[in-house]
Amino acid sequence: MFSRWRRSRITRRPFSEAWLHILETRVEAYARLNGDERALLRARVQVFLAEKTFVGCAGLDVTDEMRVVVAAQASRLELGRRPTFFPHCLTVYLYPGAFVSTVTDTLAGGVVDERRVVRVGESWRRGGVVLAWDETLAASLGHTPGRNVVLHEFAHQLDGWDGSVDGVPELRGQGALDRWQRGMQAAYLTLIHDLPRGQASIDAYAATSPAEFFAVTTELYFEDVDALRDRYPVVPELLEGYYGVEALGGRVRHLN
Repeated sequence: MFSRWRRSRITRRPFSEAWLHILETRVEAYARLNGDERALLRARVQVFLAEKTFVGCAGLDVTDEMRVVVAAQASRLELGRRPTFFPHCLTVYLYPGAFVSTVTDTLAGGVVDERRVVRVGESWRRGGVVLAWDETLAASLGHTPGRNVVLHEFAHQLDGWDGSVDGVPELRGQGALDRWQRGMQAAYLTLIHDLPRGQASIDAYAATSPAEFFAVTTELYFEDVDALRDRYPVVPELLEGYYGVEALGGRVRHLN
């Protein structure tokens, strides 16, 4: 109740004209929303910016442009559904570009393997999301069709809302859960089958795990749904039910 009251107070504040200019000039998807949807997105941006801390890394100075762009992209995921406001994400870490991350795996016999990988985004189960600003801005401006690192990493945050990042977000009812598991698993296995045959229409990274399949297909659902429809038609149907929006080839129609 306190959170609802506090958020209600936040959204009653006037929306900054400077922030509005950023939405209108740096968030390509904002122009595709109707008036009510824009007002809702602005309110969600206000809450996001009030509740999340932004930290610049590798010498990056965080600006309002960066904060508003990230908040708007993340909030797109919850415009058609009851919002979680991403409570497990306390901090957004921004790098100027791709960054190096250390991945630790425990192998057979208890051997610990550490390797360094270059990434443009990372989602932690507790505490934060890490993003490359150049990739974030390019996606926000519509320059990377089908790719949006903020949508990808915050899809992981939604996936982990129920305590497990496994490609199965919190769903309403056993029937919805059963449909999701059957449909997404079948599509995931189809992708694995398609890759060596050159028939896949989506990024091979989606085949690394069910969690990455969910995140990658979320990007495509909001940005380039046609890449999903031909080979994996059940996926748009399931994502429409979960996100509460209907993808229409580069834009979405809100169902609620």
